[in-house]
Amino acid sequence: MAPYTPPPAGLSKRLSRTNKLNMYRKYMTEKASEKLKQTLRMNAHTGIRIEELYPDVEKIEIHHVRNHTSFCGRSHKEGTWTITPQCEVFFLLECLNRECTSAGFDLRSVVSSAIHSRMTELSGEMRCEGQEAPDHPEQSCDGHLKYTIKISYRQ
Repeated sequence: MAPYTPPPAGLSKRLSRTNKLNMYRKYMTEKASEKLKQTLRMNAHTGIRIEELYPDVEKIEIHHVRNHTSFCGRSHKEGTWTITPQCEVFFLLECLNRECTSAGFDLRSVVSSAIHSRMTELSGEMRCEGQEAPDHPEQSCDGHLKYTIKISYRQ
């Protein structure tokens, strides 16, 4: 495995932090990329429980279907995630592409806006925002998520 190679000198200082991270990913080794993904996942942990943030919510069920297609084949995974008021506010589902540079599918904003609108059910789709692999920064990841969220409120 090759050591980390710094980006070329002269990168614009006006780039946002996210853009800089994306630029650096181009030059990352596999180990450095995995460490960044782990950091992004840890940042998604809030340490706050559902009952503290959303006291009216009794239960949240997220049914998800995740797919990833690459030249090596196709990955498919589905399941249901039941979240109770005692659970931590954490709505991150991993991308099925093991080499993807993204932390996964973040459903925090989707769930939050649904709760604030008092919706009981919603469905949607998301595409992964990462790159296919650290050594392919120009190739978008083909990860895909379909979800159905059901929210029960206390009476």
